Amino acid sequence: MEYNNQENTFVPQPNDYKVWSIVNLVVSILFCCSCTGIVSLVLSIIALMKSNDVNKYNMMGESSAILAQDASKTAKTLNIISSILLAIGFITSIIYMLIYGITGIAEAMQH
Repeated sequence: MEYNNQENTFVPQPNDYKVWSIVNLVVSILFCCSCTGIVSLVLSIIALMKSNDVNKYNMMGESSAILAQDASKTAKTLNIISSILLAIGFITSIIYMLIYGITGIAEAMQH
């Protein structure tokens, strides 16, 4: 008889970043008129699909732990890129409104 003396190790489940993906998706929908908003929207959708993959792989057991970690890393990376693009779009929109808003006020005061 052979005995298997393997230790019972606890493998922590990776984070799925689903909430972050949904927040990015909603904000991307609000800012979809800009180029950064459209790209962020696509990245958010892909990140949400990857976060669903993390849960799917976690349910499969220990044999899919590496796949779950890879999907988690991909979701995190896509969410970081999406958040940065949304921040750039938001800052650009504020600068645009300040420049053209001040110009519009100055023109209205001259007339």
